[in-house]
Amino acid sequence: MSSLIIIQGPTASGKSSLALSIAQELNAPIISADSRQFYKELNIGTAKPSNEELHAVKHYFINTHSIHELSFTSAGFMKAARKEIKSLMSQGNEQIIISGGSGMFIDALIDGLHPSPSDPKIREELLNTWREHGIHPLLKELKSTDIETYERIDINNPMRILRSLEIIKVSGKTIKENREVPKKALDLPYKRYSIAWNREDLYTRINLRVEAMLEFGLFEEVSQLPIKNNLLLQNTVGYKEWIPYFENNASYEDTIALIQKNSRNYAKRQETWLRRYKDLICLNPYDRLSLKDQVFTHLEASAE
Repeated sequence: MSSLIIIQGPTASGKSSLALSIAQELNAPIISADSRQFYKELNIGTAKPSNEELHAVKHYFINTHSIHELSFTSAGFMKAARKEIKSLMSQGNEQIIISGGSGMFIDALIDGLHPSPSDPKIREELLNTWREHGIHPLLKELKSTDIETYERIDINNPMRILRSLEIIKVSGKTIKENREVPKKALDLPYKRYSIAWNREDLYTRINLRVEAMLEFGLFEEVSQLPIKNNLLLQNTVGYKEWIPYFENNASYEDTIALIQKNSRNYAKRQETWLRRYKDLICLNPYDRLSLKDQVFTHLEASAE
């Protein structure tokens, strides 16, 4: 029976390189669960695998979407990734690697989701309202239709506000009512791994990664993107921080420092997310055994 090997955790922890080494050893495909690597326009700022790495191992859900299209939701990923896994299993793949830092997308794939209906037309209408009038009329509408969601939602996250309104409009139910319908978990065995860096070392890795991104051309990449007019970009670390710079309200140095700070904060949230997993296996990057060898040692032991 096929099984999944999940490599998840904070940004800059080494997930992608570990997943690649395991995939090459097992001749297994990789399904990316990074919610920003889906988008073909976002390369340097998302630390996307290189062309050589993409050719070395078959990757799925990288460069599959555009920032100019409707965003790829966790529900859309769950449906598409489960279909891809089924197809890969039918082709004889005994093991499939799931790699990424987007815990919400991985949870959707593994645990399933409560009903979250969508309608492209309604979503586009909501996006147009946001573009023309800002978030305030949408918050007002959410308050009048689902006060409970309005009181707990992050008002600084337009994507969640728009998505909540879309679900409410399509279903005719509040978010709570939609969540009363049971989830349907994926019926496949899996092992879940993360790389347990000391916080100080992880933060150093993050700071160095941002500096490397700049050397690889992050500024040039961002300069060609419509950040001010794109909701996805305004909610993406490494891209949104440039808005004050282009409006002459922040220096280049302050912008870089802010990207590093927001990246560290994002990593901290990812680590908090990991604590919910009782099945998480933490790999030790300071051990004499390589991370790959630790994974295979554990897999072999659990198979006995």
